[in-house]
Amino acid sequence: MSTTIFNTLGEQLLAARKQRGLSQPALATRLGRDRARISELERDLATDRRGRDRLTLFAEICDALDLVPVLLPKSRIAEVRQLISDAGEQQSKGAAASAFEELFVDLDEDDNGEP
Repeated sequence: MSTTIFNTLGEQLLAARKQRGLSQPALATRLGRDRARISELERDLATDRRGRDRLTLFAEICDALDLVPVLLPKSRIAEVRQLISDAGEQQSKGAAASAFEELFVDLDEDDNGEP
């Protein structure tokens, strides 16, 4: 069985809650929700149980676009965005100057670039 977006989100949410030392009842109190709703969400994400809601649609779009959402602390978002930007710039530097140069080889030149 392959890991889905639901599983990934569930693992990240559970890990984040535990890392902050919060129990399900404590998180439910912070949210003004019933503990059972927190438990249900964690269980549903872990078991890939889908309902027809916005989270489901979001996850299905991510799967369709081959994207993985990642939860990270707000304090680190600028750092992550910079890493993503730097990676994109490095990829574009390695690109060929044109599609023509990518597809065709000049057979009049030998290996050292001289005709």
